Amino acid sequence: MERRAFFKLAGTSAVLAAAGGLAACSGTDVPAPLAPPSSEEENATSQVADDPAVSFTSDVDVLVVGSGIAGLSAAMAPLEAGRSVLIAEKLDLLGGESYASTGVMHVSGSAVQKEAGISVTADQAWDARKQEFADAGVTDFDFAKRLFLAAPDWVDHVVDTYGAQFEDPRDYVQNGGPSGILLPKRGIGDMESVMTPLRDGLTAKGATFSTGVRGTAFILDEADNVCGMRFRDVKTNAPVDVRARLVVVATGGFASSQPLVHANVPSQERIGCYTTASMGEGQKLCAYLGGQLNDMDKAAPLTSDLPQVAAWGLFGPVLIVDALGHRFAREDDVNAAANACAADERGYWWTVFGQGLSTGAQAHSVAQVTAKNAKRLVGPFDDVEALAGGLGVPADTLKDAFSQYEHLVSEGKDPDFGRVAYLQKIEPPYYALKQFPVRYKTRGGARTDGDGRLLKASGSVIPNVYCCGSVAAGSVAGLATNGAFGLIVGRAVAKALDEADTAAS
Repeated sequence: MERRAFFKLAGTSAVLAAAGGLAACSGTDVPAPLAPPSSEEENATSQVADDPAVSFTSDVDVLVVGSGIAGLSAAMAPLEAGRSVLIAEKLDLLGGESYASTGVMHVSGSAVQKEAGISVTADQAWDARKQEFADAGVTDFDFAKRLFLAAPDWVDHVVDTYGAQFEDPRDYVQNGGPSGILLPKRGIGDMESVMTPLRDGLTAKGATFSTGVRGTAFILDEADNVCGMRFRDVKTNAPVDVRARLVVVATGGFASSQPLVHANVPSQERIGCYTTASMGEGQKLCAYLGGQLNDMDKAAPLTSDLPQVAAWGLFGPVLIVDALGHRFAREDDVNAAANACAADERGYWWTVFGQGLSTGAQAHSVAQVTAKNAKRLVGPFDDVEALAGGLGVPADTLKDAFSQYEHLVSEGKDPDFGRVAYLQKIEPPYYALKQFPVRYKTRGGARTDGDGRLLKASGSVIPNVYCCGSVAAGSVAGLATNGAFGLIVGRAVAKALDEADTAAS
């Protein structure tokens, strides 16, 4: 008679159940909560006795949890190797929060850039990028460098194999824009040009997708090794159990979780949040499994609650002023204004722009954002005094800010804040958009090795589980580097499956 298999659940409710309607297995210890439980979590915990036994509805080689840029990228290599892959997403639409991002990608050495006459390689650009990482609080420079050097490989792969489209860098570089940045085809905010071809290409290679399901527990076999994951249907709460040889966790950060932010980064808990889905589920699941979490208490950079606007200064002439009309931060850094605004308790700021931006390479972004945020837009104004009236700031103060800025333009350098890109005069008619600082990503997460395998505090590998993207402590939280992280993990997963099959044959 065949021995019946028992399966255990290790996750946010610490549920343990048996397969096929058998009696529940004995419990195991779970780590202390990462944050005070919400009422929803308390209710879930009180109902563990009613959790049904494990019953697999799908059986795949690789389960990817999360469909952002890291998760989709992690699915590439296994599918290309002929493996079965299921990608699960808790939202109704694929793409996670990557799909709604600015699309700004820090990359050097891709074929797209080489074809535009930009010859700088990733190795040559590393020192400058390393300093940017250091300023942002990154400390693991070895892994950060590995991600940065893999980013052009990722770009080339999604272009050549999946048909992703990027804007010609000449559109902005020849006018003073940064050569070490790529944008999607239609500029800032157009992640559809990258992620839709990637999604469709993965589908053509055999990927299956499940949306509207939230991962709640790893499923363990009798040897306590991960063999799948239990999900809950977001609308019905019905359990969905997926068996998988290997699981890739790519669920993002925890910026949207007020309890986790309170527990780990209390200095930022009273700042608003742009994201809605970065709830830290992946970090919790990995911790319940015994994985170590690192650097969760590192303060994360902030950005504008209109993220596309925060990126405009990289691709056109803009001026940032506070509620009193003073320039207070560099305009070619997507985090600078929000960080300074929050640190100095300025409340909000204005991004002033003119004809050079609204008719330039990012005209699509300008038109899109201003149409959606008409109540925050002031202008057009033909002169600075009229603009000051629209902003409600003293005319003399704003005139001084313009005069100071135009002096920097004539000097060709910005000793006050260090702006480099598009240090150019702003031509009327003038417009301005009001913005507020918000959280949009977090630092820290699950500790992994160089291939993304989940690690315990002892440094030993937890079998069958990989992490990539912002769920992992090693992420440097950029679109291109998270894509590269997924690429690295996907290749490691494909290799591990090959090695396991060879050993078993």
